Amino acid sequence: MVDGDTAEIELYGDVWGTEVPKWYLEDVGDFDYISPQTFRQDLEAARFAKEVVIKINSCGGDLYTGLAIHNELKQLEAHKTVIVEGIAASAASVIAMAGDEVQMYPGSMLMIHGVAGFMMDWVTLEDLKKAVKSFDAAEKAIANIYANRTGKDTATLRGMMTRETWMVGQEAVDLGFADAVLEEEGPKLAASADRKTLLVAGVHHDVSAFHLPDEIPSDKRIHTAKADENIATNSVEKKQEDKTMTLAELKEQSPELVEEIETSAVKAALDSVKADLVAETKEAVESAVNDAIVAERARMSKIDEIANNINDAKLIKAAKYGETPMTAEELAFEALKQQQSKGTAFLADMKADTEDSKVNDVNGAPNAGVDEDVPQESLEEIINKVVDTYLKLKGEKKDG
Repeated sequence: MVDGDTAEIELYGDVWGTEVPKWYLEDVGDFDYISPQTFRQDLEAARFAKEVVIKINSCGGDLYTGLAIHNELKQLEAHKTVIVEGIAASAASVIAMAGDEVQMYPGSMLMIHGVAGFMMDWVTLEDLKKAVKSFDAAEKAIANIYANRTGKDTATLRGMMTRETWMVGQEAVDLGFADAVLEEEGPKLAASADRKTLLVAGVHHDVSAFHLPDEIPSDKRIHTAKADENIATNSVEKKQEDKTMTLAELKEQSPELVEEIETSAVKAALDSVKADLVAETKEAVESAVNDAIVAERARMSKIDEIANNINDAKLIKAAKYGETPMTAEELAFEALKQQQSKGTAFLADMKADTEDSKVNDVNGAPNAGVDEDVPQESLEEIINKVVDTYLKLKGEKKDG
């Protein structure tokens, strides 16, 4: 409905993933529902309005349609005021977050919960793993939308979703999901005796999958919703168990909406993968840093244990902080090499001094106890043997 610069969109009943088949309407009669086609008609009428009021009374339904409707409303340049007339639950709560301002009646309700799906077939472990990934991606997308509205972190919001959190009037404002409570009393909410049906502003909602809070009174006059009654239900599967619309048929009827739904799903999946990669990378980096710190402390400790046995402060400092740090084992080996080098140089100097002194040219008288027939070794030969023996002990061979 458009009145001048103001347009009004009513989103009453369950959110369907497709247009309700004509055969179904002929079978059960007319009822309130939200579908891609009916929403697009209302959206086109409100496209050029300056003020758009979106009235919601829905328990949700198809998530991806809810995400697509939320995204299309966000793109409107008009100022958007969402009024929760009776209830905005599940996918409908996601739609409500598209408003620049969200208003509640004192008795109207908003509910968020985790993603649920209907499975009726044999499944493998891989099927379940894929379903878990899909559910997780969808919940992350929803939590991000709630986070943009409330300012709460997504971990807190997903905890609230897991618990199925219901908010009445001012509670929604206090938690950041809404901005104001209207002064008018608003519609009454009442549940059937078995708590499976919720009546709000004349619309029956199938809430058998939910856990209604005790604040909602029961009324025996309210009958439980049935698929063959002239009322809306919260189960797309019940409505379409005899006939379903194929993806090709939906694309033919509403190609733009299908593209947007697919884009939303892909974006949610990419966001999920990105978040997982960031978390895994952060964990890997933190683990590597901690391991490096532990290893470095151990290296320093082992060097300190042998430092007293190495009389070379510069070598120890280079081992600890040099451009090429050493382990304690490498430091010990380097110290031994330097000591060996010093010992070899000392013996070489001794040999050179001996040769320079010409002591080998001096012949002494033999002792009486020496057998003159046995050749006597010169001092030079003795020194050479000492040097050779030393080098052999060090694992080397003397050249020349």
